Amino acid sequence: MLDRLDVGAAVGIVALILAIPVGVMSHVLGHRFLQQLEKRKLVKANATRQQAIRTYNLIKSFHNRTRDRYAYYLVLAGWAVICAIVSSTSIILIVFIKPNMQINPPDPLAVVLIAFAFVFALFAVVLMVVLYGTSRQLDRFDDYKAELEQQWGPIDHENPEA
Repeated sequence: MLDRLDVGAAVGIVALILAIPVGVMSHVLGHRFLQQLEKRKLVKANATRQQAIRTYNLIKSFHNRTRDRYAYYLVLAGWAVICAIVSSTSIILIVFIKPNMQINPPDPLAVVLIAFAFVFALFAVVLMVVLYGTSRQLDRFDDYKAELEQQWGPIDHENPEA
């Protein structure tokens, strides 16, 4: 019983001694940590803004007919079709190679093929969503520009060359 009391007293004394320096360090380092997070937020916001401006310049060039939007559409749709074909081929290989695939323990080849099929199906969907989004932004260009300027401020004034 006496040993437990001695250990508890020692832990209490060490905690009391360390409480003041740890409190001061947490106060000082907390401010630095918050400043670092704020700086990263600003950097990320600036990068996001630059990406939005690049996308706007692409849509604007399609709208002004300085770039061919149909070539862009064909490239996106072509890659989406290629990804869909790879995904469906992986599923067909699973069915033909391992028709009675074991779930427990999993077959490594089947797991790789399923992951391959899932990733390429996801790529195909993302490419089609980008195609739809580009087409939609181009169809309602004035609304798109107004929304973008409402979110990020004037766009054309900063990049007059685009």
